[in-house]
Amino acid sequence: EELAALESVGSDPARPCLFALGGLKVSDAFSMLRKVLAEGIADKVITAGVTGELMLMASGVALGEATESFIEDRSLDVFVPEAREYLAAFPGRIEMPLDVAIERDGERVEVPVDQLPVKEMIIDIGSQTIEAYEGFIAEASTIFVNGPSGMYERDIAAEGTRRLWQAIAAADGMSVIGGGDTVSSAARFVSPDDLGFVSTGGGALIRYLSGQELPLLRAMGA
Repeated sequence: EELAALESVGSDPARPCLFALGGLKVSDAFSMLRKVLAEGIADKVITAGVTGELMLMASGVALGEATESFIEDRSLDVFVPEAREYLAAFPGRIEMPLDVAIERDGERVEVPVDQLPVKEMIIDIGSQTIEAYEGFIAEASTIFVNGPSGMYERDIAAEGTRRLWQAIAAADGMSVIGGGDTVSSAARFVSPDDLGFVSTGGGALIRYLSGQELPLLRAMGA
């Protein structure tokens, strides 16, 4: 069942095929991007979380000291050149946030990308981005999701993750999701019964979609 679900995404997905990539573990997103874009698996990729922030940095946007320090302290800025390469090689297929949310004096404040940098930490995508991404989700026939859109554990930062999961649950397209934080964030806002396939494979799922060989599958002749 798992292999069939992953084949429906990674081999011959119903079109259009949308990849929604977010979260903090950006190595997962970047390990898939080259293959799914170069082989035409993903018609569109929407980015949020740190993945989206790296794409903004790659496009020349200064995010602000707090967010950039967070990224640099975790050595995630090493992905910026790769992000820049993808944006140049696959124009129009990678969507970046149009606005972001920050916390200012205990309140959620949304800031358009053209008004960055800000001194506060970016905690979520903003309403313009959410609405644009909801549109892409509604149009997609296949939807693969890895990673939440923001710091969904905090109510002030959960709007993007909540609304995108609700859009995915309501979509007509086949949805496949996987990874620990991905599944946890989905379970907070929607019923798993409203999603097409929920994988607990995590890293194995990412390696499979990245085209890496999995020893057990080789042994099984799968």
